[in-house]
Amino acid sequence: MSSGTHKVVVKAWDASGANGSASLSVTASNYSSSGTSTTSSSGLIPTPPSGAKYFSNIDQMSGWIKCSACANSGTASSYWFKQWVGSPSVDGSSMQTYIRGSYGNWADDLFVRKFGDQTWARNIEFSMNFLWNAPKTKQSNGAYVVQAIEFDARMLIGDFKYLFGTQCNYGHGTWDIWSNTGHYWQHTSIPCQKWGPNTWHKVTWYFTIDNSHKYLHYAALRVDGRDYNVDKWVAAGPVPYNKEFLIQFEQDTDLNGDPWYLWADKIQVALW
Repeated sequence: MSSGTHKVVVKAWDASGANGSASLSVTASNYSSSGTSTTSSSGLIPTPPSGAKYFSNIDQMSGWIKCSACANSGTASSYWFKQWVGSPSVDGSSMQTYIRGSYGNWADDLFVRKFGDQTWARNIEFSMNFLWNAPKTKQSNGAYVVQAIEFDARMLIGDFKYLFGTQCNYGHGTWDIWSNTGHYWQHTSIPCQKWGPNTWHKVTWYFTIDNSHKYLHYAALRVDGRDYNVDKWVAAGPVPYNKEFLIQFEQDTDLNGDPWYLWADKIQVALW
């Protein structure tokens, strides 16, 4: 291959003629004069094509929805969001969110932005800058009060739901992905960075959809400029007929219900 980003497609047929395919974006690099290959910490996430549809600065858009009961865990005793926060921020206008639970009860919240019918798209690139802090950042055992931070995208295409659920699981120490049919978290081998307070970070996820075979592909993850090859295929789940695309992010707090804040900035989605 020539240097640069390429899309590799593998297709297989069985004796009956039935077939299936999978694809992966890869980056080829030139060899240096010393004879060793040059490597890069990025390259698994492709640059969107010129015809891609962008939604930028989503944190500054109206239409956000907050929800705790729909987060598949304990309901937060208090949660809210506030937009157009000047500090802390990356570009001068961030979105601040808050969660507090009750003692002995895991608590989660969700902050959701819908974009209507985008079911023409089969590639999703979702990125977000964020920072967290808390009145008390650590539990008595030394662990952070953050249990997990979740970054999700969801496409409803007719009778099937393609929910790309992802979380940096502080408790288990791994990045997890969501099973649409089993309704549980699957641990990956990628370590959760367990970010500390008061520091900005950026996460980018690249997802693809195989609507012909009803599968979703967790393709690649980029954390602060470093790429991780996820490459996990998960079956889509059945739902009542709908056509809709949305993104969401979630705060999970510890079993003590300790409160903490998150600031999100420069949230962006590219679809193609």
